[in-house]
Amino acid sequence: MEFKENLRFLRRTSKMSQDELAEKLGYKSFTTVQKWEDGSAFPRVKTLNKMADIFNVDVDHLLNLNLRNQQVAVPIIGEVKAGYDLYADEVIYGYEYCDNKEYGPGEYFYLKVKGDSMINDRIQQGDIVYVKRQDYLDDKDIGVFLLDNNEVTIKRIKINDNDVILKASNNNYDDRHFKFDEIQILGKVIHNKVLF
Repeated sequence: MEFKENLRFLRRTSKMSQDELAEKLGYKSFTTVQKWEDGSAFPRVKTLNKMADIFNVDVDHLLNLNLRNQQVAVPIIGEVKAGYDLYADEVIYGYEYCDNKEYGPGEYFYLKVKGDSMINDRIQQGDIVYVKRQDYLDDKDIGVFLLDNNEVTIKRIKINDNDVILKASNNNYDDRHFKFDEIQILGKVIHNKVLF
């Protein structure tokens, strides 16, 4: 059984302390979580189900898979232009594997890249970008954005007081300025790779 190692792995990759996990599970102290991780105690079924929900994994995987060393199949859900004027096609083209070190709680997906506006960040036509779905970015992160409800693009974000700038990494493309409510952040680009 892999439970104690998986629990420690999931908690640490989620940047969660033993105290924080204990609180989420309704315990007053971290000592119960500590006992689960050292193998001297085991949680009840109800607690296992709650824990699996917190870490977004199946209970069976939590108990029986070696989550630390397993690669995860992530769907390639469509295409996105490293430029403008292309709607992301919500079709699953296949799956690509990523290392568990880059996979954690939440939703992840790959997108196929069309265009050359991000070439100086080594994001090329034909690559796939690995994206964590989230609705926020830090300044200078590379993200996937929905514009005007029909235009999807990959750009680097520059956050100002009154607006945001979407910046290409190719001098042939101009920066574009938007009010905060004019764009929707679909996710953060974690890495890209070439599809063979």
